[in-house]
Amino acid sequence: MTKTPSRLLGKFCLAASVLVLTASSLRAQLNAYFINVGQGDAIYLEFPNGTNALIDGGPSGEPVYQFLKNKGVTKLDRVLLTHPHSDHYRGLKKVFNSLEVDKYYDTRAENVDAVGDNNLRELAAAEPGCRTLYPEPGSELKWDSNVTVKVLNSCTEKVLIHDNNENNNCSLVIRLYYNGTGILLMGDAEGSVEDAMMRIYRTGLNSTYLKVAHHGSRYSSTAKFLARVQPKIAIISYGKDNVYGHPHKEALDRLHAAGATIYTTLGGTQSLTIPAPRKGVELMVNGELDVAPVSLTETPSFNMEQRPFESADAYALQQLKAAEAK
Repeated sequence: MTKTPSRLLGKFCLAASVLVLTASSLRAQLNAYFINVGQGDAIYLEFPNGTNALIDGGPSGEPVYQFLKNKGVTKLDRVLLTHPHSDHYRGLKKVFNSLEVDKYYDTRAENVDAVGDNNLRELAAAEPGCRTLYPEPGSELKWDSNVTVKVLNSCTEKVLIHDNNENNNCSLVIRLYYNGTGILLMGDAEGSVEDAMMRIYRTGLNSTYLKVAHHGSRYSSTAKFLARVQPKIAIISYGKDNVYGHPHKEALDRLHAAGATIYTTLGGTQSLTIPAPRKGVELMVNGELDVAPVSLTETPSFNMEQRPFESADAYALQQLKAAEAK
């Protein structure tokens, strides 16, 4: 039987519809990539609406740049610096020099022990058409109408701080929520900020995925905080044999006790996928279901001086209290 043009057209339309549906389903995912940048942080996000975001850039430009190049990224809709420490901002310099950036998110914390953070801010200011924004704690970022992106911590009033743990506590903390699943990105926030967040945000901290604060430092990821978040998957970004001894055994023990499966960037870039809302589709880690956790290196043997958590009058805590009072 000779196939008529109408039948051929019908088959073509059906095939085209399948391709469109497949592409639409893939785009409707929320993808998070925790890039292997050594001792630092860099997180690339792909949203269901087709836009993207880069949170931090690691301690040097090449790893994050190569990752983005391999994915064919030439434009970033958003770049966010959690706080002005070099293991978070240095890689972003190459990003601004190599790619188009539409919006830049920052805190108003200024690291008086460094100049690189201000160099980055100058690059953002010089980027054609790029807007610099300072999101406040409690605000929502309109990055995708189907994804709730909430700011849980930041320093939005200008403060001069040193290259220390006070800087960590000014970290922009972000929680994404899509298809009934949360991803909590903690920056380098420490235990005092975790305590403050638990008091201020009585709900909305529970998250399936947790980017562990401060590379697995003992001063973050307290037992009470983990009990509130209830993470199933914990991702730690750190470099092999780093001088800080990250991740610390105390933090790892608390994560295990909370029932979290731990993945690290030591074995390479880690990826998470939250699928589009439809029946029968599972969450995925590194493109697979029920993957065993990657192995952890032993903590280097050295003594680190114990110190207390931040005092109640820290800049970040003052601003969180102000947000609570509103």
